Amino acid sequence: MKSKQIGREKADSSFAELLEASLEHRQETRAGTPVQARIVSTTDKDFIFVNTSMGAGVIPKAQLLDQDNRVTVNPGEVIQAYVLSRDNGELHLTLYPTGKAQKAILEHSLEQKLPVRGSVHRKIKGGYEVMLGEALAFCPMSQMEGDPAAGTMLSFLVIELSDRKVVVSHRSFRDMEKERQKEVLQHELEEGAIIQGTVTNLLDFGAFVDIGGMEGLIPLSELSYKRIRHPSEVVKSGQPIRVKVLSIDWKEERITLSLKSLLENPWQGQMPFSPGDIVEATVESIKNFGVFARLPDGFSGLIPMSETGLPRGVAADKEFHRGEQLRLMILDVDRQREKISLSLRRVQDADARKEYEQYMQENQPEQKEEVSSFGKALLASLNQNDKS
Repeated sequence: MKSKQIGREKADSSFAELLEASLEHRQETRAGTPVQARIVSTTDKDFIFVNTSMGAGVIPKAQLLDQDNRVTVNPGEVIQAYVLSRDNGELHLTLYPTGKAQKAILEHSLEQKLPVRGSVHRKIKGGYEVMLGEALAFCPMSQMEGDPAAGTMLSFLVIELSDRKVVVSHRSFRDMEKERQKEVLQHELEEGAIIQGTVTNLLDFGAFVDIGGMEGLIPLSELSYKRIRHPSEVVKSGQPIRVKVLSIDWKEERITLSLKSLLENPWQGQMPFSPGDIVEATVESIKNFGVFARLPDGFSGLIPMSETGLPRGVAADKEFHRGEQLRLMILDVDRQREKISLSLRRVQDADARKEYEQYMQENQPEQKEEVSSFGKALLASLNQNDKS
């Protein structure tokens, strides 16, 4: 008799456990339940296949296409999704507030700061109308990054919710993502690493590069071995780029990058000119100590004031102009310090000597005669310059 009672208690206990598990299972698959979905496959025509902690599932492919009908996720990537239903053991998920799950999804987004996908409907006074699936929402101008066109798909956080209105923020989502990605970078990024990024902005002092949630700076001096005046001479906004991490300051959130470190150093190779060569050059900038000129193949050099040919006390900016073409002599190439010294005065002297020799040749007398007084004066001047 006792054994039967014990058996009945065990059966009741097993039934209770099964019932509890069934209720928990029903609760966790309730419409609107948020899940982290890992992308498994994107090749099907209609669905993206995913895995979640609740089992395998599918997301309508249309929800993850850009304006050019390209899939915006890759296998292995984890995204935020919401349960719509479970059919034959397979989860049907959505990224949008829709159907019976609409209210629950919006509530989860507000309470747990979970992102929802939406399409910019139109620009209105003070902000934008956004379609979150079947829900119409408002994104204030201050909560939108940039000025997206109608139809642009973005992620948002719900920041205000009532029966009458839904207010969302794209900026809050972006800030949250940057913080998450910053945490990842703090664990993975190290000085000396070579990483991939995208050029985001060009300023006079360098180029900013998005390296996955944070921006690093390539200073002007780290863009090229050759002297440049602006980053646009080397890179352009939106360009994918490989860079080397030079330094990291997490406290100040500063990451210094280098493109130059990954380039072949032209100063170590065959130079296109040697000391004594006369080359065509363009005035780049004018300083109180001399004139910088752009040489062939992108090199730059300095004409010291003593080599400009100007009288002492005359300012260089009074005689030279940016963009002016000059013939210059290469005085010295310092590979170690990556500097080139130039001279305009030596070219002027060489031209004057050539003119003298041409004059003497054209005026050579049939019989030996003394050089004219003009020739003597010109020769004396040239000799004096050679001594200086």
